[in-house]
Amino acid sequence: MFDIKRVNHKVVAALPPMLRTAICCAPKGLQSGMLQLVLNRFFQPELSSGELNFMQHKTVVISVVDIALEFGICLDGNKLQVQLMPAQQDLLLKAELADFIAMISNTTDPDTLFFRRRLQMLGDTELGLYCKNLLDSIGPERLPLPLTRGLQWLALQQKTAELSDTKPSVEQR
Repeated sequence: MFDIKRVNHKVVAALPPMLRTAICCAPKGLQSGMLQLVLNRFFQPELSSGELNFMQHKTVVISVVDIALEFGICLDGNKLQVQLMPAQQDLLLKAELADFIAMISNTTDPDTLFFRRRLQMLGDTELGLYCKNLLDSIGPERLPLPLTRGLQWLALQQKTAELSDTKPSVEQR
């Protein structure tokens, strides 16, 4: 019999290793260029209005631990610059892919992840609060609808997988 929950669980479990392999194989210039293009397009309204000026001369490093992706974002004039494995960091945001997906899809609050020690924030906490408040003000609505739905589906599958992992099996009861 076909069990969609089992298939979904396997798809979600296979995602981080597949992405890690893709990241290891992809040229670094392509990675940083794509990240830079996406971030500049996504934050275009904030860049135009100067809402990202708090990032001037600051580097925010994003570390997605389970897929071995780490990149720094800094503001250079009115454009965001992305650098893989940056030398400087004013703020480090570190979590697993599932946790970043949960934050982006707005299914889990960053504060919840922080207090559960699933999101680490190291460095300039004031810069971290500015970033959090900015992202809270934008929300996932700005993302294209298919991407939003895909991220929400992934977050739901990850949450379901977590819940099934914490339930005692029939043999353990």
